[in-house]
Amino acid sequence: MGSEQERGNGDEGFSLLETVVALAVVSVTMLAAAPFFVNSLAYVNKQRTQQAAVQLAATAMEQVRGLKGSALLSGRSVNATQEQFDLVLKADLEKKPYLRAVKPYLASMLVAGDPMITDAASTVGADAPISTSAQQVTVEGTTFTQNIYVGKCEVYLTGTTECVYPETAGAPADSTDILRFFRVVVFETWSDSSCANSICTHVATTLVSSGSEPTFDFNRPAPKQIPGKNDQTWYVGDSVSYQMKAEGGQLPNTWTIAKLPDGLSMSPAGMITGVPTATAAAASPLSTTATVTDRLNRSNTAAVRFTVYQVPTPVLPANPVVRTGDPYSLTLTATGGKAPYTYQVSGLPAGLRFDPATAVISGNPSVVGAFTVTVVVTDGNKHVGPAKSYTLTVQPGLILDPLVDQTIDLGSKFDLTAVGSGGTPAYTYSATGLPPGVTMHPKQGFTNGNPTASGRFLPTITVTDSAGRTASQQIVIIVNTADSLVFTAPALTAPDQATVKGTAASLTLTTNGTLLGLSPTVTVTGLPPGLTYNALTGVVSGTPTTSGLYTVSATAGTLTPAHTSILTFTWRIS
Repeated sequence: MGSEQERGNGDEGFSLLETVVALAVVSVTMLAAAPFFVNSLAYVNKQRTQQAAVQLAATAMEQVRGLKGSALLSGRSVNATQEQFDLVLKADLEKKPYLRAVKPYLASMLVAGDPMITDAASTVGADAPISTSAQQVTVEGTTFTQNIYVGKCEVYLTGTTECVYPETAGAPADSTDILRFFRVVVFETWSDSSCANSICTHVATTLVSSGSEPTFDFNRPAPKQIPGKNDQTWYVGDSVSYQMKAEGGQLPNTWTIAKLPDGLSMSPAGMITGVPTATAAAASPLSTTATVTDRLNRSNTAAVRFTVYQVPTPVLPANPVVRTGDPYSLTLTATGGKAPYTYQVSGLPAGLRFDPATAVISGNPSVVGAFTVTVVVTDGNKHVGPAKSYTLTVQPGLILDPLVDQTIDLGSKFDLTAVGSGGTPAYTYSATGLPPGVTMHPKQGFTNGNPTASGRFLPTITVTDSAGRTASQQIVIIVNTADSLVFTAPALTAPDQATVKGTAASLTLTTNGTLLGLSPTVTVTGLPPGLTYNALTGVVSGTPTTSGLYTVSATAGTLTPAHTSILTFTWRIS
């Protein structure tokens, strides 16, 4: 019994080694199967997209076979068809190897266009029943690009159905029977990493008789114009190439129109070309009627409306002249086109900016020169007009040449000359805050006189030009004396004060009056709010309440003998 129990206990599960070995076997098996599943998935996806391409090509072929041979070229100009062919025939196949799948078909076809398009320069074709432009269709997340090529070919009955045309291949010597066809080639391309260069292709072709009889006799409705579909807006001087549009009709459809804007004409195929020469106001466009008639002589007449605008053009000033520092403002406007307008501006000098929201150029130019300002206007139809320019000349603004601070002795001649430049001559000069006894010549700008009071002065010198512009400078003038009344505190060389708002301040004003045996009277003006002067103590004190820069003037004087000293300084409250 004991040995049987032991065997039973040993068979109840796997050992750790057995479990590890089992997991390893499972991992190896899964790793080996992974490429198989990946490859299977890629193959299934490739087959799915290939089937979608085949179905798209088949659908296109059914549409082609539903047309008469004579209608295959309808609306396709020779130029558009040639350009479509050249994108393949002239392509670098090293860079686009996928085009090798379709190039042989196109090389054996003759490029042809709609014989009803008589304009040799026409490039229409994108809106043709069989478009000359590539079309894109997305099926189950894959985007397919479809090109449909139509051209002429000849098949010689020599036991082969190869398509040739005499420009590149002569008729076989053993053939007398020739069949003339249109060849239609449907070329589908799509991206797939499993194909060469990651681009897959599918080609489908068919031959359609070029005879006058239809290949299929199917019922198409009478032609009909959609109301408003052919209403167009054009611009004077712009080249027009527009294909009139209608639904239905046994192709080819032919068109007539009662009236066109001056400069335009229409071919029987409904192609409107030319260059408009006259405008029809947007409020009263040219209203006319167009008639489309199909091969069975069924017709439809509808109202159409053509509007011709002048090209939108900005209204610009006649080369204005401004001065540096002067304000400049220009609100842009435009003529022609359809409002509202938007503008683009370039070439502005430093200091000026353009605000697209208000269409205003504004600012103060800061550099001298002649600047070509270019303006482009876009109207409400999103039509962009030609760039127009004007020259903005910025001349120097009014300048007062730099003046220097001066220190002189009381009673000495004060010599200073102000010189203005720029602006608009002639100039006049003025000064405030000069020492008593000194004046300035209003025309010449030089000073006259000798200071009669000692102290520190902060005069402002101003030049004004004939246009009313002004330029000013403030300088410091110290008038020293050794034997007359003068302030000794604060010092004449550094009296300016600075205090934080709300902080108590105190400043003592003293003179040399005691040394001279004088008892001067001191008055103070221009103190910051919150500060007062105590004449008994000679102290300015208090708590400033208002931020700012204040010019303070303290005057000490006696009557007998007559002495005057003025101390002017600044007090900044921050």
